Amino acid sequence: MFALSFTIAGAEQGAGINAKGFFALLPPSIFENTVEGLSETEKQRLLVDGQAEFWQLADETDDVLVFSSLPFHDSTVALRLFRNTADNFCIAAIGTTDGPLCTMELWRMDNSGRIVPIDAPAEPDIREFLEPGRLLPDGINPSALICLDTDGVRAQPLFWSSRGLADMSVANDIRYQWTGTAFEKQILPKNPAAPRYSISK
Repeated sequence: MFALSFTIAGAEQGAGINAKGFFALLPPSIFENTVEGLSETEKQRLLVDGQAEFWQLADETDDVLVFSSLPFHDSTVALRLFRNTADNFCIAAIGTTDGPLCTMELWRMDNSGRIVPIDAPAEPDIREFLEPGRLLPDGINPSALICLDTDGVRAQPLFWSSRGLADMSVANDIRYQWTGTAFEKQILPKNPAAPRYSISK
């Protein structure tokens, strides 16, 4: 993880900050993974007016922001806060949420108002998505990405063939539930009658 941090004097600090306040402190780097992009000047317009040349604020709560691209709304970037009120820190996850090739960054603010990038949860073993004993076909190279969606943080399995992404079914979804202090990996079967597993990290 690269060394980068910001401290904003006078900002509401730690677990008390809201999503828009946290977004104001972040560099617009996650937008580099979109076709439209976002400059720092356009980010300020987006914060003040709710709309910039290529983006608009589509949804806002204290803990969530959703930005939609203009004019066709075919790209989405979301920010979600995860709070630890006991230790007065807050984590912001910001990421692209449309399509299988997602990107996500995690940033942490402590009670001094300093924000630093932090590591996302570790990518799961691809076998955790599959039925026990299932083997992948020859020529398939699997990988997984950590993504943000409206329900929180999840893992996205990818199966690559010589022709690009292959469409393959999986037995389990993998999510990372915020416990108030850390992200806990949950393996959730697509068949709701099957047992569930949780692994604290």
